[in-house]
Amino acid sequence: MKQIKHITIIVLLILMGACSSSRMQTKVPQRDQRAPRKEVSEKDQLKSTALLIDASKQKMLGNWTQAAALFQEAAKTDPNNDAVFFELAKIYVRSGDYQGAMEQVQTAADIDPENPYYQLLIADIHILKEQVEKATKIHEQLARKEPDNILHQRKLLDIYMYTERFEDAIRVIDHIENIQGFSEELSIQKQQLYIHLGMLDQAITEAEKMIRFFPEEGLFYELLGELYMETGQEEKAKNIYKNLLELMPDSHMPRLLLADYYLKRQDTETAFIYLKESFDSREMEIESKIRIVFVFLFLADEQDEAVHIEKAKELTRMIIETHPDDPEAYFVYGDILNRNDQLEEARTQYLKGAQLDPSKLDLWQQILSLDLQLGEYQKMLKHSEMALDYFFEQPILFLFNGLANMQLKDYESAASSLEYGLSITIADEDLEQDFITMLGDVYHYLDLHEESDRYYQQAIEKNPENATALNNYSYHLALRGERLEEALAMSEKANQINPSNAAFQDTYGWIKYQMGAYEDAEYWIRKALETSEEPSGAILEHYGDVLYKLGDREKALNYWIKANEAGEGSDLLHKKIKDNTLYE
Repeated sequence: MKQIKHITIIVLLILMGACSSSRMQTKVPQRDQRAPRKEVSEKDQLKSTALLIDASKQKMLGNWTQAAALFQEAAKTDPNNDAVFFELAKIYVRSGDYQGAMEQVQTAADIDPENPYYQLLIADIHILKEQVEKATKIHEQLARKEPDNILHQRKLLDIYMYTERFEDAIRVIDHIENIQGFSEELSIQKQQLYIHLGMLDQAITEAEKMIRFFPEEGLFYELLGELYMETGQEEKAKNIYKNLLELMPDSHMPRLLLADYYLKRQDTETAFIYLKESFDSREMEIESKIRIVFVFLFLADEQDEAVHIEKAKELTRMIIETHPDDPEAYFVYGDILNRNDQLEEARTQYLKGAQLDPSKLDLWQQILSLDLQLGEYQKMLKHSEMALDYFFEQPILFLFNGLANMQLKDYESAASSLEYGLSITIADEDLEQDFITMLGDVYHYLDLHEESDRYYQQAIEKNPENATALNNYSYHLALRGERLEEALAMSEKANQINPSNAAFQDTYGWIKYQMGAYEDAEYWIRKALETSEEPSGAILEHYGDVLYKLGDREKALNYWIKANEAGEGSDLLHKKIKDNTLYE
């Protein structure tokens, strides 16, 4: 149910306008209410009235300082002109000088005690000064004095709502309805008050009355049905929703209410039937449909995952059919497929969404991440270039672009992308580390070992726990046969940081191989094979090499053949297999 903290204070919005003005400094001396009124000539009265008119014009034009000066002059000219003091009070309110405002309006009220608008302003200033009880007394006095005055009754209702005197508020609503008849607005308000007070039977009675007065208004059926559900009268709620469906056969709302009814009864199959009927409607906003899809994703986390995921997919496909030009439908479908490990299909949906709205950076990142997971670097290159057409200053896109070029062995382009991406990376240490480490890799492949070493060292200096930099640097040193003791120490640290990484284990074994410690090398590379779900060609080839060194040529050949089948072996792999001989 909706919250009911109703705070309408105010006449003040009328008083205060849009802009602020400086605090008033000059104050007109106040009259003693008991003192006799000063005699003012007719000429001064007319002059004061003219000044009042001019001041009002300046106020309408937003010239508040000029208006204030003219009002003050009018007050001096005719101290009996109560309207002037009233206008001055409103200007003081605008400037935040509530005490000054109170003095001015009190003067107006002393001159004309019967003017209710002066009392209303006094009450509003009391509220601004957090003197709510004083304001309440004024509104109660005005309402008692003129019981048939709707304005006073409404103001009293507002103050009771503001002070959370909800039972008194209900009595005022009843009184207003006795004066002006049944009111849709007040009836809803009264119903919410009953709910807040826990008087649900009275709320239901009020809701039933609303339907009798307005049998064609669907909202009232919805409110009554919700009350029935809240009070455990579920059958009555269902009947109300079915009545609403008869009243509005083309509307999605009664179908949604019935779906909600069946969901709460854990009858997801019947609920799903009504949901599908509601999803056919273009009148129903796509945001509402997406929220419902997420309900089924939540249910998938709790129970029957496969069943609820399929329902979420079906509903999302319906959203796409009904809203084919809205990218959000494709984004949501992509998310569901991605969650379900349907990576290619997920990427297809993301790309459809991106064609409709390419302005979402996180969407492009999702697409590129899927390219990476699928190992499709040509597509990653294409998609990163598409994204860079819209986000040329986003470093993460240059990282993906550089990685794609590196995997495609276009090392010059990779270096260019990574260098530029690094140059525009600000206040993101993790991303900066990724760029620096990858530049170490790229310059290794370009045989620019001095540059490569510089970037690796920079990465490790910035973060001594950068396991990837430690591993790659040590591996490349091993391939070059340089500084093997240093490489071994870095590789050992990388394995301590990440002890379950097959590539890191292989690196440590390969350094041992280069150092001639073949028994240790065999242990570590075999460990890498056992850790890998699908060992890479490099690890398989390394294991064949170490077996060859250990004298098991037949087994070595088998692993070289496996490496060739896995791909990504060395340039000498085919020759090793052909001649059944180790070449280094």
